[in-house]
Parts: sequence; structure tokens; C-alpha cells
Amino acid sequence: MASLQNDSLQSDDEIDTIYIIDITNGSFPEQIPDHISSGDTIEFKTNKKDEYDIFQVYKDGNDYYRINNGLELVNIKSNTPKTNRRILLSFTLNQSEIELYFCIIPSSQRETFLKSRKCPQENCEKNCLILHKTEIKFSLSDNKESQQVILHKGDTIELDWASKRGSGYRIEEKKYCPISGGLYKVEQTSEISMNRAVSKGKFIKTFDEFGTSFLFRLTETSQIHDIIVCIIKEKYQIKHIEITDTNIQPNFIRIEQNDSIIFNWNTEQKQTIVQIEPFITDEIKQESIEVRIWKKN
Repeated sequence: MASLQNDSLQSDDEIDTIYIIDITNGSFPEQIPDHISSGDTIEFKTNKKDEYDIFQVYKDGNDYYRINNGLELVNIKSNTPKTNRRILLSFTLNQSEIELYFCIIPSSQRETFLKSRKCPQENCEKNCLILHKTEIKFSLSDNKESQQVILHKGDTIELDWASKRGSGYRIEEKKYCPISGGLYKVEQTSEISMNRAVSKGKFIKTFDEFGTSFLFRLTETSQIHDIIVCIIKEKYQIKHIEITDTNIQPNFIRIEQNDSIIFNWNTEQKQTIVQIEPFITDEIKQESIEVRIWKKN
């Protein structure tokens, strides 16, 4: 998994939700936010002048091991700038939730810990976050509910409604044209296409482009009932892959520049992850490959 350093973090005006975790005592507090979702940001704070390093580990039975190139912050103290105390949890999950474990150590002991991937249990077992899959769903009522939603490329929004009056609503998407200064209608791409107002309906859209989209909820007479403004931003993603003794989910993923992959498994059999890349040594036969191997200890 590629290293996620602080320069990958967004500026303050781009961050959606920030949760504060106090590590003054060298570990997570007993009470931490109970519903942190993918796309949220965690910010660590301490009231001491002592410096802490925080890095991601995985749990194997009762043992904890450092994840090479995992989530990491170094030299965290009371006056460290906020941007250097934050981690963006930008995971693409194919299950409802996952556990993330962190090891917290005094920065002065960093060299000692780097000599071994295995980390002391007391520095890790209490430092667990439950990360939930982001669900962007809205159940609309007959009330006017204009709102703004921050999304990221690849996110899907789902709107549903059950009207108790008239013949209901339909959703029409429009985008802003910087040349004309007006809005233009976007071709209907919802998985559930709907060109007429209905009393009970659903609209689903996956956003594959950056920018701003306006989802107009229209009445049967094409009057604007309310508007959902969708701001689509760019964000790297950590693709999560779950491995069992008999299956890999998902077994096909699409990645873009700056994306990362994290493998997670808890199997009866020991597993090895092998990456193969084309490495041409014979232009005619093209038989050779380069193999890189990572093993779970």
C-alpha cells in the first residue's frame, strides 16, 4: 500500500468531517466517536509536550504488526500544526465496516520500534477505530429540503421518496455552463430512469466527473420543489480487498493515480500476496515477468 503522508491531506476548506481523538495518555480515550465513515478525517491532539508517533498496524490473533507504508503521523505534540495531526480515512469499502488499529509510541523510541515489525500489545489493543462504509442515501418527504452534499468522484447518491399528495416528483439533473452562464440538462443516467413524476420513486446516480451538479426535484407540472446541490471533488481512495480461504472480494478493482490497495484477511491457511508486472526481456517471446512478494508474518 502506498504511503499516505500529510501532503495528501486536504486543506481546511475541503475537509468534510473531522473527529478529534485525544492521545494525551499515549492511547485512544475510552470514548471515541462511534460512527466514523469513509471520507472522514481524524485529528489527534495531546496536551503534553511529549512527542508521539502514530502508525497503522494489523492484528493477527493477539499480536500486532506494523503495516508497511500504512497510515502514519510522526512527532505529534501540543503545538503541532493541525494539518500534521490529521489522517484522511479515504477507503472504498465493499463491506459495512472494518477495524483499523494504530500503534502509538513516544517519538524518542521510534528507532527501537523500527527494528521489529511486531509491536507491543499495550501500545495497540486500545487504539481501534471502526470505519463504516459511506452511505449517501436520502429519503425525501413532501417538505422542501434543499441542501448541499459533498461527494467525491466515484461516489453514488440514492434518493427515494413516497409522496402523500398529488402525483409526486421526478429528478432532473443540470450542470452549470461557464461559457453561457446558465444551466444545461444532463442526459438521464440514473439506474432507475424516470421521465415523469411519480408518487413513489427512486433516483440513483454515480458521479464520474468533477464539478457541481444540481438535482432538481420537480412536480408533475415541472415546478421546482427543491434542489440538492452535489459538489464532486477529487480524492485518492484506499481500495479495500477482503481475502478468505476460498474467495477474494472484490477480485477486480479500478484504481487511479494516488490510489492505494489494502488487503485484509483472517484465514485458516497462511496467505501470500504476490504482485506481477510485465517486464519484457525478449521483445519476440515477451515471456519474462517481474515478481514482487509481500508476506503476512
